[in-house]
Amino acid sequence: MPARSTPLSNYPVVRSSDPEFVRDRLFTVYGATSFDIGRANNAFGVDANHLQIGGLGLSYCDYAGDVSVGFGEASFVRQFFSIEGAARYAAGKQAGDMTPRSWTPILHAQVPLKLDFKSGYRQLVLRIDIDALVRNLRALIGEDISRELTFDGSHARQPAMEALRRRVFQFAIDYNERGLFFSDLAAAEVERMVIMKFLMCHRHNYTHLLLREPLPVPSAAVRAVEEFIEANWDKPIDIEAMVAVAKVSARSLFRQFKKDRGCTPADFAKRTRLHRAREMLEQADASTSVIQIALKCGFQNPGHFARDYKNLFGELPSVTLQAARKWLSQPHRGRGLL
Repeated sequence: MPARSTPLSNYPVVRSSDPEFVRDRLFTVYGATSFDIGRANNAFGVDANHLQIGGLGLSYCDYAGDVSVGFGEASFVRQFFSIEGAARYAAGKQAGDMTPRSWTPILHAQVPLKLDFKSGYRQLVLRIDIDALVRNLRALIGEDISRELTFDGSHARQPAMEALRRRVFQFAIDYNERGLFFSDLAAAEVERMVIMKFLMCHRHNYTHLLLREPLPVPSAAVRAVEEFIEANWDKPIDIEAMVAVAKVSARSLFRQFKKDRGCTPADFAKRTRLHRAREMLEQADASTSVIQIALKCGFQNPGHFARDYKNLFGELPSVTLQAARKWLSQPHRGRGLL
């Protein structure tokens, strides 16, 4: 296959034109149960990459030659985002074509899946563990999940899916570029954000609870969550922990927080981390970089960090860092006054 930059290229699974090697990798890494190559293929090759963060998985696949792949039951749901080329999926009663920039409905974990890819097809696949979905859903609605979470299989609303697609692709780009420097905080919060958006975007048997009017929350609960965030600013925003502190559902908490503070808990956490980042920049040494501090404080995109920092403090983080270095370089630094 021709060399080129591909999504998640820093997390390779297979890049080969050897059918037997590709078969082995698809079976052992992706859990495939069948693999066939079209008879008319003049060329064959597969380029596949995979990133796993907690219960969230992202896979990129690129096919040279016609290929069919089958999968059995899984512990996660899938959604395919086509980049270019043509393919077809079949999972129980669900079946359809995949065309450039399209996406499939959610493909259920308990149903075997068959995929037929035409040569030149490229895609990004979102996988989310059922357990991770249930944990986040429980926090959102503030209730135990007594029935199995099931998605209705219909296509989600276009604007919501466009937003989800952009978020998934941007995350793939950001993590591929800076994944080695991502803090656990930043990675965990991206995982949570994508899963929450996924649950809000697609219809399922708990959607009516997500759409109901949130119950009122005492202001004391908002103060308790503020204190929790300030004490745990360097850890991932744990929705379940905040819900436990507030003793209400996440949706009720978010609404009351917005009403009382004019922002969401996530916005409050961002502002708290920006203040911590400023403290670190002001105390920086010669080896400190803006990107290091941004990632340490949970900002996975340095460009967005610089924008938010300037909006809050009126200057770019690089300016704060330069001022700190200039002060450090002064010969009188650290001397007492005479």
